[in-house]
Amino acid sequence: MSVEKKKKAGKGAGHTALAAELSSLLPELDEEGLAFLIEQARVHLYNMKLSELEEAADSIERSSATRAGVAASGAKRKGTGGNAAATKKPPLLEIKAASDGSSYHLVYEGKWKLFSSEEMMALVRIARAQAPAPELAARLHRWLKAERSDFFHDLPVGGPSDPLLVSLAALLKKTFTIKK
Repeated sequence: MSVEKKKKAGKGAGHTALAAELSSLLPELDEEGLAFLIEQARVHLYNMKLSELEEAADSIERSSATRAGVAASGAKRKGTGGNAAATKKPPLLEIKAASDGSSYHLVYEGKWKLFSSEEMMALVRIARAQAPAPELAARLHRWLKAERSDFFHDLPVGGPSDPLLVSLAALLKKTFTIKK
């Protein structure tokens, strides 16, 4: 649902009730509490606008990908083009460690997800298991869904067999070793 639709949908009874509850609590808050709420509201508004822009960009990307797919299939029929799937690159992921090693950032297309060293170790253990890549991706998906569901809000994972998770498993294997 787009942000605009959420805004329109949010003006119903639920929105009114929440606004009334918030209004009733405001007189009881001290200055620090009010400043915190204002800051959180601004952050939330920023995130709503960002989501709206991301949705628009995704929509444009999908429509241009559809047009590119039509162009690629047309070129293939004429015998001049290659296979678009063969030229598709794997998702670009990076892992950046904090200077003290207490945390790690998983970076994907400008989106950063923070993991503690314990969480990263759990992911590494999953990724280093002796199993086929799709199975490792499914195991990572289960762990992330149970322990860090916020991961799926920021990264475009379509399910347990998503190529992003396969790439994550490979990156974890390549980047980390478990000392025995």
